[in-house]
Amino acid sequence: MPRPNSLLRAARERLPSTVAPGEHASRAEVAEAVNEWLWQTTRRRYVLDAHYLAKLERGVARWPNASYRTGLRHVLGAADDAALGFTPARRTVSGPRPQAAAPLPPWDTGLVIERVSSVTDYDLMPPSCRRLLTGMATLVGAALVRELQPLLWPVAREAASSGAAFSPPELDAADRLVRVLRSWHSAHGALSRPTVIAQLGAHVRRLRAAPQGTPESLRAFRIGAELADIAATMSWDAGEHAAAQRYFMLATQLAHIAGDDTLAAVALASLARQCFDLGRPDDGLEVVQLAQYGTRNSATPRLRAVLATREAWAHAQRGEAAAFRRAVGLAEDYHSEGVCELDLRTPSTRSLDGAELAGIIGARYRDLARHDPKHARTAQDYIGRALRLRPADRARNRVFDLVGLARAHLITREPDQAAALIHDALPSAATWAAGRVGARLRDFHREAAAFAAEPDVRDARDAIAVLVAA
Repeated sequence: MPRPNSLLRAARERLPSTVAPGEHASRAEVAEAVNEWLWQTTRRRYVLDAHYLAKLERGVARWPNASYRTGLRHVLGAADDAALGFTPARRTVSGPRPQAAAPLPPWDTGLVIERVSSVTDYDLMPPSCRRLLTGMATLVGAALVRELQPLLWPVAREAASSGAAFSPPELDAADRLVRVLRSWHSAHGALSRPTVIAQLGAHVRRLRAAPQGTPESLRAFRIGAELADIAATMSWDAGEHAAAQRYFMLATQLAHIAGDDTLAAVALASLARQCFDLGRPDDGLEVVQLAQYGTRNSATPRLRAVLATREAWAHAQRGEAAAFRRAVGLAEDYHSEGVCELDLRTPSTRSLDGAELAGIIGARYRDLARHDPKHARTAQDYIGRALRLRPADRARNRVFDLVGLARAHLITREPDQAAALIHDALPSAATWAAGRVGARLRDFHREAAAFAAEPDVRDARDAIAVLVAA
């Protein structure tokens, strides 16, 4: 068992929090302060995060690199490394020193275009013809963060092409198509994923031939990012998690090349949400913190609210009630500052109205209630508010609310109310039963097993079994 680094933890807990008066600094606050100080002193980007600080405090890692040690000494007011409990590992094997890993290249336009083309071509192949392509597996842990790290670096532009430039009418038409595709998927679920992927592939082929670095090409990269985000969301809804991760990462890269930090952060927020859906809160929190750091000087209040909800999600899954409440409070405060024109042009910030915020917070209180059932009533209050505020055309969101509220009533041992909510949700749920909606219904089916003797619950579970089987 590693020996905990009590000196490092004590030094952090002596540092007052900048966001929660009367409390000590969180690991995330310390990490951000170190990263900011290193940027100001070295003009280099660093990605120290709360997850790595937790490893240091647990003693899993005992000797961070020289830059992180210097930054931590400065932020925590330590005289030397020993004051923070840092000790170098003993050498037990003689021989040549291993070579350091080569730094990741920045995201350049040509590389990202080729990556999008490869992924879309692969996904459009008939299943019998598909071949295994490099990088198609789902990334986790440090590999995921490493792949996303170039978000903090400048874009490498390739030489300008001599092909035809995008015209304003062409870009206007592409923007309208993106809006239609989002609307159809959200409202009806009757959209073919290969159709979106084919559109993304065609758009990128057109982009490859266009002059680079112009206002028109930057706008075209942004449109490509939105198409990739739609493809990612559809893949995620269908339970195709490896494909969803690929497209969320492509959306992040395309948005970064477009110079749209907000859209890149929104794509990362969706990627983090996928991590939470897969039960990987540590990965999700690292992705969120990367988005927060990358937009620390440019984020609108609404984007900060989106990212705060994702941070709260991680804390809820880990049962960290105090950290969860702090993140929820920040999300509500940021949301209360209103919406700006940039938010209206960006998914997630545009859709985070009062109903969506209440629904997200309520569902996360339900996650927290898995660790402490007393939070289930608060979950019911928030989700009930979301249902009252939902516009009529947000059918899928309403289904998620109904199923989430039903699951909260199971925690408070009110099976009859839970079953009634499921029966209310099922007629609309059929449209999305093959994906995430079906997964949440299966969650209810499993959690309601303890009440299977109740006639209403038995009927609800039977109806769910028929629906997801079909």
